[in-house]
Amino acid sequence: MLSLANFTEFISAWYSWGVAIAFAITFVTTLWIFFDSQSNGYRASLWRWLSLLAAVIVIPSVILSFSPQMAEGLPGALIEALAALGIAATIVSLFSLLLYGLGIGVTPPDADQIMAVDSSSPFAGQEANGGKEGDVRANVRPASTPPHGVQATTKEKPITPQRVPITSGDTIRIKNAYENELPLAWVVALNGPYAGQEYRLQRITDIGRESDHNDIALDDRTISRQHARIRYEKGAFVIYDLASANGVFINGSQVQRRVLAHGDRVKLGQVMLGVLMVQEDIDVDLPPDASALPDATISPVAP
Repeated sequence: MLSLANFTEFISAWYSWGVAIAFAITFVTTLWIFFDSQSNGYRASLWRWLSLLAAVIVIPSVILSFSPQMAEGLPGALIEALAALGIAATIVSLFSLLLYGLGIGVTPPDADQIMAVDSSSPFAGQEANGGKEGDVRANVRPASTPPHGVQATTKEKPITPQRVPITSGDTIRIKNAYENELPLAWVVALNGPYAGQEYRLQRITDIGRESDHNDIALDDRTISRQHARIRYEKGAFVIYDLASANGVFINGSQVQRRVLAHGDRVKLGQVMLGVLMVQEDIDVDLPPDASALPDATISPVAP
C-alpha cells in the first residue's frame, strides 16, 4: 500500500519533471491525430476531441510546475487532485493514439467525399456543360488512401449509352467509350538510380519514400515518407503536395496542386519525373458504302 511519504514524493516528482513529459506526450498526440485525420479526410471525432481534452487537463499541472508560487495559496488536496488528473489524462492520450493508429473508431472518406469538388472550382460546372476535358484548372479537395488498414470505399460512375452513327461493317472498335475509363498515363524517372523506370498512373497514385504506404516508392533521402499524390479527377490527373519537406516543382515552379499535362517535368526532392500521356481516339473500319447505313444507338458493353 502506498504510504503518505511515498505519495508525497510521487506528487513532488510529478511537478518537478513528470508533468513536462506528460505535456509533451499529450501535445504531440493531439497534433498528430488532428493533422493526420485532417490531411487524409478521416472521421475520427472521438480520438480528436479526447486527445485535445487530455492536453487541456494537463495544462494546470504545467502552470503549477513552472510557477510554484501559485500553489502556495491552494489547498494540498487540490494540488494532488490536479496531479492525479494529469496522470490519468496522459494515459488517456496514449490510449487514444494507440486506437487511432490501429484504425479503431476511424472512418475513411466515402466515395462522394473523395470525388467532391469545391463549388468555386471550374470543375463544378463541367458536369452540367458536358464535362469537357480541356478546361481543367481547379481547386479540388484532396483525398487519400488510408494508412491505417481501413479500406476506402470506391464507387464508379454509371455507364451511360452513347449514340454512335453506324459507319462500319462487322467491326467497330471504340476506345474511351466508358465515362469512367482511366486514360493511359505514366510518370518516368529521368535521373538517379531509378532513371528509366516507368510507373502507370492510377485513379489515386501516392508517391513517397516508404514502399508500404505508396504506389510509387522512391528510396531517396530527399523524398518525404508521403511526398505527393496524383488523382484522376474530372478527366485530368491532378498532383498534390502532401506537406513534403522539399516540395513539389512542376517545370521549375513550386506548386501545392496542379493539373498535369503531357511533357511536364515533376521534381520531388532530387528526383525528376517526366509525365507521359496517351490520347486514345475512335478507331473505325469503314464499309464500302457507309452512307447507306442508318444511325443507331449503341450502348457500350463492359469487357
